[in-house]
Amino acid sequence: MTHPYTLVQSKKKNRYFVDQKTKKITVCHPLLYHFLELKKNRIDVREWISQLPPGGFEIPECGTFCSEEINYYYQKYLFLEQNGHFDSGEKEELSEVLLTADAVRYALANTNQVVFECTDRCGMKCKYCGYGEFYTDYDSRENKILDPETGKKILDFMTGLWNSPSYKSYQNKVFVSFYGGEPLLNFPFIKEIVTYSGNLPLVHNRIRFSMTTNAEFLDKYMDFLAEHDFNLLISLDGSEENNSYRVLQNGKPSFPKVLANVKLLQEKYPDYFKRKVNFNAVLHNKNSVSEIFHFFKTEFDKIPRIGALNTSGINPEHIETFKKTYVNVSESLYNSEDYSLIEKEMFIQLPNIQNISMFFNQCNSLHFNNYNHLLTKESNNLRFPTGTCIPFSQKIFITVNGKIMACERIGQHFGLGKIDENGITLDFDEIANRYNAWWAKLKKQCSACYNSEHCLQCIFYLDITGDNPVCNGFMTPEDHSKHIASYFNYLETKPGLYDEILRKVIIE
Repeated sequence: MTHPYTLVQSKKKNRYFVDQKTKKITVCHPLLYHFLELKKNRIDVREWISQLPPGGFEIPECGTFCSEEINYYYQKYLFLEQNGHFDSGEKEELSEVLLTADAVRYALANTNQVVFECTDRCGMKCKYCGYGEFYTDYDSRENKILDPETGKKILDFMTGLWNSPSYKSYQNKVFVSFYGGEPLLNFPFIKEIVTYSGNLPLVHNRIRFSMTTNAEFLDKYMDFLAEHDFNLLISLDGSEENNSYRVLQNGKPSFPKVLANVKLLQEKYPDYFKRKVNFNAVLHNKNSVSEIFHFFKTEFDKIPRIGALNTSGINPEHIETFKKTYVNVSESLYNSEDYSLIEKEMFIQLPNIQNISMFFNQCNSLHFNNYNHLLTKESNNLRFPTGTCIPFSQKIFITVNGKIMACERIGQHFGLGKIDENGITLDFDEIANRYNAWWAKLKKQCSACYNSEHCLQCIFYLDITGDNPVCNGFMTPEDHSKHIASYFNYLETKPGLYDEILRKVIIE
């Protein structure tokens, strides 16, 4: 059993009490903090005080406290404890209630994104591609394309769910997204699905379109994309040197063609470009956060998304090359000479700001995800092992081979259903049982982990094929205290950051 709270001390010797059950963060006087340490170690505070010498008590780097101060903070401690500020119980166990078929069906009915892998074809051969030599957890690339009839069946199926009583929103935007390979290599599929989506008999929501593209063929199809107001995410790693891992199938650099296409789009559709076009850059050993930032800011006045290489499903034969290629985003940022400028400009797109924002959300009892959450009482408060999403709660992904998956970012051997000439096979009971079996393997670790309330570990990034998988995110009390202290250390150096996160990230 673990305690429901964590005691944290920052580098500046400020002390905090973080209650995971009540979602409270309290700044502690050194004496109050010490009393809580005694409580955590099952030492009677009153008895400890009775044994103090007349001269008082010294706390290193804080000073000596006389009897009057000790008694004052002891009375304060008692008052807070008696009024339920410090929970005296143990940390709650993970729920014994298992994921149900109804919960999976409900999540799918309320998903707001359908992602199609239009094709596994691509005109490029990027060294670090998720379907390349570094990885082993994807289906064989065989130059396939997804048939429009397959896409239509999925959209008909989803329309039935979106129009059902299970759907909880009104006038909500749902996205039909196109992914690859390079999705524009199956443009007929995209064109037909866009037309078909516009005629769906949707009662509650509106269809929007998005695409991730390498922009190699953007010049041929930009008119269509702009006309249908696609959210466009273009993959580009910076300057020609920064982008040198992204090459064409013949080995030649892709940068000149891609840059020309993007510039043409910007020139031809400036308003659309400003509103709807964004960039995704992969960080590696041939670029840096600083170089990426300045390239996109100078060339397009855009703030790109910057992501590190995926660390799951690595091919053992290429592990050493992968390690040489991989670069951590936060480390690259901290090593930038213009760190402060980049941090100010990129803000929420930076990993440290995202993590702190998530921490605030998880440690705030007054945080509401939406109006439904604010106005209605939640039907349950189930907490499953790990930070894995309930299947389909974020999106549904259809591979070029007809596999139905919960996400495009995980290994394709984790398919949850399929679609073929016989229709859609999606067994909600079987999906729930599969997740429960995976979670059961990690429940013991999660129950002992001090970060279980705030866990972001996706189960699909762990090796769950064996009987005893090890969670990379497991934290002891000491680990958790240091983890939270890192947030406070950062915030204490930037006094206005909390207010900025509150206004720009959490409220907006």
